[in-house]
Amino acid sequence: MRTLLLPIAIAALFAFDAQAKLPLVNATCPGELEVHADQGGPVYINGQEAKLKVVNENYYEAKDAATGTTISISVNSDGSAAVSYTGKGRANGICELTESAAADLAADAAPMAASSQSHPASEAACLAAVSKKTNVPGGKLSVVETLAGEAGISVSVRAPGADAPWACMTDQKGQVWNLSYTGSEGKL
Repeated sequence: MRTLLLPIAIAALFAFDAQAKLPLVNATCPGELEVHADQGGPVYINGQEAKLKVVNENYYEAKDAATGTTISISVNSDGSAAVSYTGKGRANGICELTESAAADLAADAAPMAASSQSHPASEAACLAAVSKKTNVPGGKLSVVETLAGEAGISVSVRAPGADAPWACMTDQKGQVWNLSYTGSEGKL
């Protein structure tokens, strides 16, 4: 029994390490497919969580049973992502990274300015908090800006249909301590 458990434990450890390298990705694919991958997973297709398969630390597949679509995410050596899809009836193609994903990738590749930084734990916590407050799936939300200061980390989150972003404050570990809507509450 012990000889069987050891290989399973080792395989699980490697799968976890590989999944942790999945970057934050927002993309639009032909056929009105919206793709969002949180850093480390999960992956959402049109707001629904897809089954994630880690092929290796540089290649992931997410399958959505509802649409019969497979999203392929390749991580390039510079950390940027390439996204493609395969659907029913031989539909396939290249997905376009959205502006927020392109900005995130550019920010990761360039030295960060003191006023605008990437804080994955804070961004993930704020996306989850806004998703819970608005009942909007995390895959449909996007981080607009992340700023660090003495009081903590400020993350602006955009929700579809809202006339202004949500303001979220976290501590250095990503614990949310304040969440507020910056626009008219009648337009939530």
